[in-house]
Amino acid sequence: MAWTAVILAAGKGTRMASQQPKALQKLAGRALIEHVLVTLSMSEIDDVVIIHPPETKEGFIEKIQTEIKTTFVEQKEALGTAHAVKTALPHVATENLLILLGDVPMLTKASVIKLKEELKNNQLVVLTASVEDPSGYGRIKKDQEGKPCAIIEELDCNDEQKKIKEINSGIMAFNTETAKNLIGKIEPNPKKNEYYLTDAIEIAYHEGIEATTYTTTENEVFGVNSKKDLAEAEKINRQKVTTELMDAGVTIIDPERVDVRGNLTCGKDVTIDVNAVFVGDVALGNGVTVGPFTIITDSEIGDATNVFSHSNIEGANIGSKCNIGPFARIRPETKLEEGARVGNFVETKKSVIGKGSKVNHLTYIGDAIIGRETNIGAGTITCNYDGVNKHQTVIGDNVFIGSGVELVAPIEIESGATVGAGSTISKHAPGEKLTIERAKQKTIDGWKRPTKKEEK
Repeated sequence: MAWTAVILAAGKGTRMASQQPKALQKLAGRALIEHVLVTLSMSEIDDVVIIHPPETKEGFIEKIQTEIKTTFVEQKEALGTAHAVKTALPHVATENLLILLGDVPMLTKASVIKLKEELKNNQLVVLTASVEDPSGYGRIKKDQEGKPCAIIEELDCNDEQKKIKEINSGIMAFNTETAKNLIGKIEPNPKKNEYYLTDAIEIAYHEGIEATTYTTTENEVFGVNSKKDLAEAEKINRQKVTTELMDAGVTIIDPERVDVRGNLTCGKDVTIDVNAVFVGDVALGNGVTVGPFTIITDSEIGDATNVFSHSNIEGANIGSKCNIGPFARIRPETKLEEGARVGNFVETKKSVIGKGSKVNHLTYIGDAIIGRETNIGAGTITCNYDGVNKHQTVIGDNVFIGSGVELVAPIEIESGATVGAGSTISKHAPGEKLTIERAKQKTIDGWKRPTKKEEK
């Protein structure tokens, strides 16, 4: 059976005190609604309809990436959840319908699959959670047979109903025709003049429509309505991700001080120290060690590589048995081959550093290709920019570059060449020879160091 998911994301999120719609606030590096879409992409959902606030379509399209066919529908007036679903129904062509919330990001694939299974024997399924403190949530009222007969908002609960621990998540599964029938019968709430989707349960009960509930964990239905909630969601998500990593064999020194803002995959015997941050798609090979205060973004790190503290790696391909840092900055399109070394206060960009080559300290390598077993001395700069265009530096195998060298691109240093310390090289340097360029050293007799004038 085909399924459409309608995501209610028209909330302005006033409590967020932000110019961004609530559903576009970021959790673990992704918009809240993106977490929902990732779950749907794994759950055999055919179509998605996103209900968004007025004049925000471009913002949603810009920030949301999904392979599922997606339709964006504007809710011009904030007239409640049932009204939001009603605006989506003309865009639903499937037999079944899933109602989700753009600010409930931690829903799992398992729960989506369970909702779909439960609907095979029902026409309406409500996702609920059993919580210790139900304050602020609508309560699930059931009859003597355990069937849901109403969802009562907290403001409308009497003292006895307030003791109910089973709460409404706002997430439901419908037969589409049943949804159309029930929503068409919902009357506006007399207090707020809004149409509440929760009223569909009571109508269904009185009409004898088969309905049930599926109960999941409190964390899974946690709604994000404020920056405080957002911080709590980060904590919940962090605990979930780090637990999964540790269960898979990753050593995490302090799970509360690691952030994964995307997808992190790890091989065997990986160790992650405190305050490491992983952004986007990151893959760590077997035996990788990630030091404290390290940021790795959209990169692949090969087996047995050490990333020492305070290093920043972005958009790079790092081979096996490499050593990086401390305090190294590896920028996009950098490739390190096996055994390469990029040390402290080294910056690389759009460069290849060959097998066994060393760039140990205080160096800038940009738009360069460096061969095997080459040594780049401290303070070396590849001068790649002429003010308009970038130019390439090519350095061969077994080259020795002395300290404090400037290589003015475009330039080639042949294999086996030696470049003397303190040189500014702007022409081809042949292999197996010493190339050096320095001003003649002078000693000036009688010279005196300037002194400060005494104040009167």
